[in-house]
Amino acid sequence: MSGLDKLPLLLIGKSKKPRGFKNVTSLPITYESNSKAWMTKPLFGKWLTKLDAKLMKENKKVILLIDNCSAHYADSSYLINIKIVFLPPNTTSVMQPLDAGIIKNMKHFYRKKILQII
Repeated sequence: MSGLDKLPLLLIGKSKKPRGFKNVTSLPITYESNSKAWMTKPLFGKWLTKLDAKLMKENKKVILLIDNCSAHYADSSYLINIKIVFLPPNTTSVMQPLDAGIIKNMKHFYRKKILQII
């Protein structure tokens, strides 16, 4: 709740091996790919499984509050340390400005950090 626990970003691109990652040995993000660069049920399920394992190691339990995007309806019955709670339907239009602001801010600071490293 303090905001100190942060997860690595999950970046979804179209290319399995992007040219920009040619000589990169490690990334500060998790990178996945598919033909449309969209979140899918299998990608979301894979991400949830990794997150649950990480939380289990750290002995933490969390509630994951997510929107009702169809890709987010992956099977979550096997999760031990994550409880998924969906936002009410038809609230995206009310919350979208907040979502856009958070994403813009995150991208700004992430780019700044990457440029400092390079």
